[in-house]
Amino acid sequence: MRKFLALAALVIIVGSVWLIHSKVAHARRETAYRAAIAPFQHDLPIGTSREEVKKYLDSHKLAYYPRRSGENEGVTYEIKIGEEPGNVVCEPWNIYVALEFSPGDALQEVHIRKIGTCL
Repeated sequence: MRKFLALAALVIIVGSVWLIHSKVAHARRETAYRAAIAPFQHDLPIGTSREEVKKYLDSHKLAYYPRRSGENEGVTYEIKIGEEPGNVVCEPWNIYVALEFSPGDALQEVHIRKIGTCL
């Protein structure tokens, strides 16, 4: 009986340490993502033309991926800023700063986009 209680206590302790470590690592990644998006939000106000945004990205030598979501949707530029680690049910997720444009090619929104697959 003592061995079972000791094993149960060990499992609880290890699980708690892992959970705390996981939460701290996640909070650090989220802080890094907020820091990565801040210059875009500061330097590229809503309404900036797509051509001006392209010049900005090119001048900062940033790799970006244009993506169109639908026929009537505007273009979105995605700049990869990180990767979330995978786990038992999810593959690693790519993290992007997404610069979304209206169909008229004006910057409409700047936000973080996470793309990945889970079972």
